[in-house]
Amino acid sequence: MKKNIIGIILLIVLIILSFIGISSTLYSKPNLPNDTIIVIPKVQDTVVSINGKYATFIGDSHTSNHNSGWQVVVCKKTGLRMNNLSVSGKTTGWMLEMSKTSLHKGIDYCFIYGGANDMFNSKITIESAVKNIQKIVNICNSKGVKPVVITGFDPLICINTPENPNYRVKYSKFQNELIKKIVGGKVINTRVITKSDCWDGLCHMAPSGHKKIGNCVIKEMKFKTY
Repeated sequence: MKKNIIGIILLIVLIILSFIGISSTLYSKPNLPNDTIIVIPKVQDTVVSINGKYATFIGDSHTSNHNSGWQVVVCKKTGLRMNNLSVSGKTTGWMLEMSKTSLHKGIDYCFIYGGANDMFNSKITIESAVKNIQKIVNICNSKGVKPVVITGFDPLICINTPENPNYRVKYSKFQNELIKKIVGGKVINTRVITKSDCWDGLCHMAPSGHKKIGNCVIKEMKFKTY
């Protein structure tokens, strides 16, 4: 009887020792020289180089500043080549007609920033303006051009138009519709500036505003800067 008990105890001890040996093998540090350096690679976001690429900019007065506009900021920092078709006072309907004749294969990007003048006009609906932007996006895709839609500044913060109090609310709703409904294109929410970055009640931007939006576009598109 005692021999059986002793045998069982020895068996249990052997099992425990075997388990400890296996565990130490699994969890022990590798036998590396003292001067070995273990390098853990860093996971980085994909950075897109657009140096030398071509882009068309279609918009209204918020993109027609050819000296310090947000599009100038983007191009100077990334090496993107620019063809700016933007004209002050134009609506998305005009932008659509321009895109029909100006977009073609060989253009890498098309930046679309419009809607401010549509939203100021009580006869132009949010739905029709969004449809115009979508049609421009569709044309881009049919030509192999990457469409990028810009929402613009935050009208609820930046706009002050007592003569048209509904403008800021209508414009904000339009921006939200762009974010929700545009298909086949990248929509960038550029509502990043403050009232101090605006020159007037319609928020025609000062250089500081253009710089903020330009940097926002670069960041969201993960463009490489130089």
